[in-house]
Amino acid sequence: MGDILAHESELLGLVKEYLDFAEFEDTLKTFSKECKIKGKPLCKTVGGSFRDSKSLTIQKDLVAAFDNGDQKVFFDLWEEHVSSSVRDGDSFARKLEFYLHIHFAIYLLKYSVGRPDKEELDEKISYFKTYLETKGAALSQTTEFLPFYALPFVPNPMVHPSFKEL
Repeated sequence: MGDILAHESELLGLVKEYLDFAEFEDTLKTFSKECKIKGKPLCKTVGGSFRDSKSLTIQKDLVAAFDNGDQKVFFDLWEEHVSSSVRDGDSFARKLEFYLHIHFAIYLLKYSVGRPDKEELDEKISYFKTYLETKGAALSQTTEFLPFYALPFVPNPMVHPSFKEL
């Protein structure tokens, strides 16, 4: 029974952490109050505020690299802070990583003012192609991703009907 309570405490702590992270202030207050009334212990996250501030810094760095199209920085952080067991073992993480690679492959096409630098664009497309041939090959049988395997070979993806959604 004690083991179940420990997991419940952890789970409640995670819910509290998420509500705090997502800035659901009113919901967080109500949740914390109700847990207190019901005598439910809210597990403090291991490592406390130092870990929280470190995680927040990593999250901000990931978001900044994503927003700026800085593929190398993003994937360096991704590989350093997301365990390989999650990256390789979780189907949602593999799908997310695939979409992240698409984001960076087309970043210059979507966000450049004027024509993107051809050399830089070719480099990003080449990186995406290498990903498709290696780690991304595992998703080649997935209908959802199949059209994207043609992306490196399409001269102008932004006008191609298959890639309008991008």
